[in-house]
Amino acid sequence: MIFFYALGGGLGHITRAQALIHTLGFDEPVTLAMSSSWNQTEPPLSSKFNPLRAPWEISKDPAEVRRWLSAALAQKTYRRIIIDAFPGGLLGELCDFPFPPDAELIHCARLLHWDRYSALLHGALPRYRQGFRLEPLRDDHMTALSACCDSIDSLRLNDPPFDPPASHSVQIDSSEPPLWLIVHAGSTEEILELAALAQDSAALEKTSPKLVLLSPQRPEELPAEIDHRCVYPATPWFAKAHRIFSACGFNTVRQLQPYRHKHRFLPFPRRFDDQFARAAALRAGNWDQS
Repeated sequence: MIFFYALGGGLGHITRAQALIHTLGFDEPVTLAMSSSWNQTEPPLSSKFNPLRAPWEISKDPAEVRRWLSAALAQKTYRRIIIDAFPGGLLGELCDFPFPPDAELIHCARLLHWDRYSALLHGALPRYRQGFRLEPLRDDHMTALSACCDSIDSLRLNDPPFDPPASHSVQIDSSEPPLWLIVHAGSTEEILELAALAQDSAALEKTSPKLVLLSPQRPEELPAEIDHRCVYPATPWFAKAHRIFSACGFNTVRQLQPYRHKHRFLPFPRRFDDQFARAAALRAGNWDQS
C-alpha cells in the first residue's frame, strides 16, 4: 500500500496526488492523508484512493500532527510513503520523524519560498529514496533536496483519465456568446479579483462573453451575470473556453499549458508557494513542468 501525505490548503495537493500516482503507474491502494476540502465534502476520487482527513484542530501544532501521523502509519503496512510539496511537512513536523525503516520514501517537489519554509525546519529532513522535481526550483531549494534525496529526477505529470458525470458536462450552444472561464478554489476576495479582471478584459475587448466561475462555492458578492458551476476537475471545460482566468498555482498552470494562448493569470501571495515567480516564468515563456 501507499501512504500519500498531502496536508495543505486548497485542492492542489489532491490533484497532484492523483496525477503522480497515475504518472508513475502505481497500482496499489493509496491512503491519501489530507486537510483540504471540496465544498464541505470530498472531491471525486477513484476507488484506489482512501481519504484520511487530519483533524482541523491539530492543523497548527506540529507535535500533534506528528502524533496523528504516527498513529495513522501504525494502522497498516505501507510499502511506499510519498510526501507532497513540503519535504519536512507543512509545519516542519517531519524533521527527525521515525518513519518505518522498510518503507520507501518519495518526495515530489514544487516551487517554494525556500528561505521562508526552511525557517520552520528544526532537525534532519527525512531520507528520501527518490525525489521528483515537478517544475524549476531555486538553487537553495535544490541544494537542500540534494542533501536528503538519494536521487532527484524531473517528472512531467499527467492527469488520470476522467469521465465526467452528465451534470458536469460542458454544454455549449453555438448561438451563445464565447465562453470565458474563471477557475479558482481560493478565497472569496481572490475569486472577486479574478472576476473583476475578466469583466475588465471584456470591456477592453468590447465583447460580451458568457462568464462562468468554476469553484467549490459561489461567493454571495459575485455579480449576478456570472454563472457558477461546482465541478472537479475543471479540465474538461478548458478546450471549449475562449478565455480562462486563474491564479498561478502549480496545478492550474500545468493543466493550462496546452491552452496558454487563452490563459490569463493573476498571481496571489502565498506563505510558501511563489506564484509571482511562476507568473514571471510564464510571461517569459520559460516555465516548464520538467
